[in-house]
Amino acid sequence: MAAPLLINTDFERAIARNKRNTLILISTLTAISAVLGYVLGWAWGVINEIWSLPASQVERLTAGDILRDLFLGAPRPEAILGALALIVFGIVWGLVTLYMGASILSSFVGSRDANPDDPVERRFIDVVEEMAIAAGLPRPRVMVVDTPALNAFASGYSPEHAMVTATSGILQACTREELQGVIGHEMSHVADYDVRYATVVAAMAGVIVLIQHVLLDIMRWTAWTGGPRERERDGGGAARGALTLVVLLIVMVFAIAAPLAAKLVQLAISRQREYLADATSVKLTRNPVGLIHALQRLQQSDTALARPDSPVSALCIAPVRMSFENMFATHPPLEDRIQRLENLGGVSVPPSPSPEPPPGHHGPWG
Repeated sequence: MAAPLLINTDFERAIARNKRNTLILISTLTAISAVLGYVLGWAWGVINEIWSLPASQVERLTAGDILRDLFLGAPRPEAILGALALIVFGIVWGLVTLYMGASILSSFVGSRDANPDDPVERRFIDVVEEMAIAAGLPRPRVMVVDTPALNAFASGYSPEHAMVTATSGILQACTREELQGVIGHEMSHVADYDVRYATVVAAMAGVIVLIQHVLLDIMRWTAWTGGPRERERDGGGAARGALTLVVLLIVMVFAIAAPLAAKLVQLAISRQREYLADATSVKLTRNPVGLIHALQRLQQSDTALARPDSPVSALCIAPVRMSFENMFATHPPLEDRIQRLENLGGVSVPPSPSPEPPPGHHGPWG
């Protein structure tokens, strides 16, 4: 069967647009980190001042004064230091995760090198090599996770240090044509440096979530202890406690909103790049049918390689099922991706065939 003609597709422009959008989104995530750090530093400075001022001054302060200090007052030095500290920490943590990300993820999912003596895994190695040649890249390290779940993902700092990982389930379930579509999708992530972006974004979003947990722990501790002991020094304990509670409530609002905003940014990056990876897979294979059939298989199968909140989940070709799917899913709906591929190829897609045994394999699939 001849490969369908691709229509109305400017891959170079799509790649350039996606990279620009990703840089904008990463900048947005950095800004979210800065805001959270600023509020955290501001809260530290304000609480120290509340518990240092004489009682007569503290009792004249109101919640409105606290809000004006945050939004209209001159930036406190503690707030500026907090913003800078969280930005630097996020970037440093992102770089550490970036360079060690592939090894960390490999250990996390328990992957191993593909066995060239196994016919199924030999076919996997051959397909990875074919797609690497088509993409003009060195062959990534080929890894397998022993699980019946159907999924695959790419990881690594650069094309020269990349890994392509697939589950034993997807290797057994897919035909060679379908496997080419899946691996073409993952090679797109390698070629377009998607994995580099995704790793940094996931790391920075993780820092924001970590700070959220720390802030909530501090708030619980403060509520339990009733505030600093200095409240007993000169009276005004009730006023100090009330103002401290206002500050902590403001921090709580930002502590809840910042991770939510970071998650939405992270998901926006992941979603838009899945569409591009699907299109680039078709560019490499010149055949949308294989990937369409593979995605149809994934629709009907268990894809739970990792928990929905795992960093691996956002890298996988198929989403892990979760609640609030449309808002918080790391991938576009499979139905939408399949429809786009059908429009891209301009063909009607026949039903998916049964997987054929690889050369040298005898007996049923198991």
